[in-house]
Amino acid sequence: MKTAKRMALLAGVAAVSGAMLAVPASAQDEVYSYTFQSAYSASDPQYLFFEKWAEQIGEYSGGRLQIETLPAGTIVDAFEVLDATSDGIIDGAHSWSGFWVGKDRAAVVVSSGPAGPFGMDWADMWGWYYHGGGLDEVNWFFQDHLGLDVVWRPLLSSGSQPLGWFNTVLESADDLRGLTLRIPGIPGEMYEGMGVSVVTLPGGEILPAGERGVIDAAEFVGPYIDYQLGFYDVWQHYHAPAYHETVTVAEVLIGQHVWDELPDDLRGILELVTKSAMLDWEQEQQREDKRHMDMLQEQGVEFHRTPDDVLEESLESWHQIMRAEYENNEAFRRIVNSQLEHASNVVTARRILEPNYYDLADRYWAPGGFVEQADWLDFEWSAPDYYGTFVD
Repeated sequence: MKTAKRMALLAGVAAVSGAMLAVPASAQDEVYSYTFQSAYSASDPQYLFFEKWAEQIGEYSGGRLQIETLPAGTIVDAFEVLDATSDGIIDGAHSWSGFWVGKDRAAVVVSSGPAGPFGMDWADMWGWYYHGGGLDEVNWFFQDHLGLDVVWRPLLSSGSQPLGWFNTVLESADDLRGLTLRIPGIPGEMYEGMGVSVVTLPGGEILPAGERGVIDAAEFVGPYIDYQLGFYDVWQHYHAPAYHETVTVAEVLIGQHVWDELPDDLRGILELVTKSAMLDWEQEQQREDKRHMDMLQEQGVEFHRTPDDVLEESLESWHQIMRAEYENNEAFRRIVNSQLEHASNVVTARRILEPNYYDLADRYWAPGGFVEQADWLDFEWSAPDYYGTFVD
């Protein structure tokens, strides 16, 4: 952890530790131990970060709060961790709210939803959770609406996710039609509306399904994570970007019994470590995505820009789904209304006040760009071959 970040987090923990003055000495010596299971496999960087999160909680609590982390399938199946947490089979979980659309389709907007939603990126979504009333709305959804004994917190964003892995180059939306694609939940329904057959699989089952020919194509997260799962052994054409999961919030589910029995200071440490985790993860993911894109290229993978009509059709498909849910699903409408209120402020302000990220990126880093041409810089840079594919 960077020194400044570590000091900032320690300062936050020190502030929380003031609550310990009201905690009896015997309670300060008590160790609270729990078992949390992830919906992700042991090789997935999201799981490894989940381990890191638990280790930091143990460190900053002085060993008083210990969370054992387990990968998918250790105690229950990946898609069973929500109910298992609520029922007390496990004490907590690490997952994605979009998996729970079978309980209520509003779960997709809990985890952000396609296209933001409404143009929001990960920073905007964290603003909604912690400054726009989102955290209250999400916990209302799980606790009051679904009747589950869990406390929900956002941990990290795995977006923006590419369209995915294919055996051929997509020239238009017509090339998608008739393919069998691994993609879960409502994001999958976006492509079903475009003539794609959709299969939902946990991350660890995607590669075997591709090897057996059960699926023609797959999306999961991004270069950093997809590389670890070996998708390049089956597919050689990687298409980006996409609208189906532009933020995609991974969650921590905490059993209500855990939350209720934790003393205030340990609950505060858990909160602070969880809030700080997002920035830590985003910095890691951004750096590792580029490194793993180069590693994928060494494996023979080719990067391609997603055809414009795929992007446009998928967005229209999402808008049709959103309208149907908004008009007929009370929970969906309630959460979306809260997000609209937040996005109407932050997205519009950023659009007006911030320069275009892509214009500046291309100015400096594209083939023939400023950094490549500035021979007076003590920095060697040659834009990767695939960069030009994505420049308009």
